[in-house]
Amino acid sequence: MAQNFWGPEIDFRRLMRDEPLGSSPQAGFLPRDTPLDHPTDRFTQWARENDAPTGVDALNANTAAQQTASTAEAKPCASCNPNDAYGLAFRIIDTKDDGTTCAPGGPCAGVYYTMRKEQTGEVLEGETDENGLTQMLTTSSASEVIYLYLGKRNSDDGYPTSRDTSENEIDEAPLIKGPVEPMANKKIIDAVTLRQWKPWKASAEYKKVLDESESPHPNQYPSPEGGNDTIGIGHKITDAEIASKRFTEGEWKQPLSNEKMQQLRDEDIAKNGGNEIEKRVFVPLHYYEVDAILDLSFNGGPGALTSDASSIYDENGNKNPPKTDVQNLAKILNAGRYSLVPHYMKNHYNTSNKKWSAGVQNRRDMGARMFGNEENGYKFLATHSSRKK
Repeated sequence: MAQNFWGPEIDFRRLMRDEPLGSSPQAGFLPRDTPLDHPTDRFTQWARENDAPTGVDALNANTAAQQTASTAEAKPCASCNPNDAYGLAFRIIDTKDDGTTCAPGGPCAGVYYTMRKEQTGEVLEGETDENGLTQMLTTSSASEVIYLYLGKRNSDDGYPTSRDTSENEIDEAPLIKGPVEPMANKKIIDAVTLRQWKPWKASAEYKKVLDESESPHPNQYPSPEGGNDTIGIGHKITDAEIASKRFTEGEWKQPLSNEKMQQLRDEDIAKNGGNEIEKRVFVPLHYYEVDAILDLSFNGGPGALTSDASSIYDENGNKNPPKTDVQNLAKILNAGRYSLVPHYMKNHYNTSNKKWSAGVQNRRDMGARMFGNEENGYKFLATHSSRKK
């Protein structure tokens, strides 16, 4: 039977309120509209305003999962000793409540994960199966404890044993830990993440920001960076569209209606990042994290998610030496290192015509705030007006 095991260091109070929740965070269901003692809690406020999961939802999902026995069995670890007498597997569950792929108590299939034995330090990486299950990690020690992390971490990422830093809190690292049991028990522990699994989509709040920042134009106009003209909500007209006369004849003939401009915007979101994020990212994401990634891709193209990119200029416009801070955003995410993403966003893809641009930097700064769920995350601030020396 699936269970939930939280070590004493795992605490949802930060997300919900200041006082203790009782002897067990799984003691019972809490209503979604439970009053908050701290109305400035941006995560909870944002979640409620956007009908997204809160810490309360995570606890409710945990309770529901405990009450539902898992009939699926975890596959044995291929590299493990078949004679090991003890083992443990996890089932990853998100807090999505819209009935899609991974509802509370349901499976999250294809999630990257890392498991690590506390005593020996042995590490196992993998992807959850069709039932949202990890492999069964086995051991000869009856006292072994196994930690679970989102993403495929390595020694450089580290394997924290508690969420004692803000970095570990953001990374949800560890997601959970649990004691092994005799193999005959086929022990599975449910691990609930506050993030959501696929499918993802741009939020209405982000689309509104995009509309405002790109200044909709029903007629084509010269692109500031040169090349083909731009039309609608930041859509750069392609050579193929010019050849097909997409915007000069037929249903897309200029001037474009608001409906057509929004339709074109949604096409660009899908083309520049929406399709790639589904194919290239294999860890759960908060909605605002999805929005930030989509905005970077909308501005920088699909390669902004999948390409190895160096930091040509830092966030203050200072030129970096060649090949500085070469990173791949998808790889950062797939390692479960969410806490590193805001720095990446501030220091990559901040140029226009190969030169640092204050305007583009302000856009990157907004994306970093958005990803980190910070104040003014969905607001364009003119922080930079010129390069700082």
